[in-house]
Amino acid sequence: MTRFAVNVAPLRRSVSRVVWVTSMAATFSSIPLSAQTSRQGLLSLEDGRIFYEVIGSGSPIVVIHGGPGLDHNYLQPGLDILANRNTLVYYDQRGTGRSEATLAPDVISLETFVDDVDVLRQTLEYEKITLLSHSFGALIALGYASKYPLNVNGLVLMNPVEPGKRFSGATATRQSAAQSVQDVTEVERLMASEGFRAQDPATVSQVYRASFRSMFRDRELVDELELNLSVRTAQNGQEVARLLREDLDAIDWWGRLPEIEVPTLIVHGRYDIPPVAMSRALADTLPLGSLAVLESGHFPYIEDQVGLASTLARFLAELPR
Repeated sequence: MTRFAVNVAPLRRSVSRVVWVTSMAATFSSIPLSAQTSRQGLLSLEDGRIFYEVIGSGSPIVVIHGGPGLDHNYLQPGLDILANRNTLVYYDQRGTGRSEATLAPDVISLETFVDDVDVLRQTLEYEKITLLSHSFGALIALGYASKYPLNVNGLVLMNPVEPGKRFSGATATRQSAAQSVQDVTEVERLMASEGFRAQDPATVSQVYRASFRSMFRDRELVDELELNLSVRTAQNGQEVARLLREDLDAIDWWGRLPEIEVPTLIVHGRYDIPPVAMSRALADTLPLGSLAVLESGHFPYIEDQVGLASTLARFLAELPR
């Protein structure tokens, strides 16, 4: 397998990168958003509007959240540390958070989600971007790199879902083993409640929190997840996921991955639900792929902050700036 290459740079550049990697790893703590240069906007589309938030300065990193049917808030403040050295762009996918969209099959699709990233890139006037995706967001990132390869500096696939079905059996087995009877009972109770039927944000947030508990190495740390869903996310999230289901069920991209010649870092939590073999296969199949296994579950920015910081710093330091 071809890993991403380590550049042999002049001494001054190398020293600068070492300092950056060291300082970033040493200071991985939540930096208040107010301490960063911040701006927000709404990107108008033909069939909706995309909310985005830009913090920090430096090479642009577009953060693609998971779901489908969530918004970007659960990734903050954990990933804000990257704004020390980069321009960090968060956004809400169509129909959730502060983004608006008609809930229809021709509007909510994997193709439109991919194209939204490029409209955002053009609006913010970035020639090239690095994509940092989490979970389901990895499919958007891979789809973007496949469709718009010249616009990508690099990819970070953090705890990705599989772009196919090769490891679906192993993933289902691990998920069943990770869920306790109490987890299943609590989710079922909440989903049968009047609050869930009314799409009450607090109740829907509780359902996600109970569902995510089994995805942590330390189950108690689920309480540190910023999971207070907005009204739009609570009301639209399930429908967004339903509309995307046909696209997601049809995905089998293993044969296409060798065409994505972009430096790609796969970050895998050792205690995550998908097996590490899936992430290792991703790294082996992508021509410029590499794998880092952290001591976490599905949310490494909560469970292994230092490990994630040093891993990202090393990878980002080797990308064009």
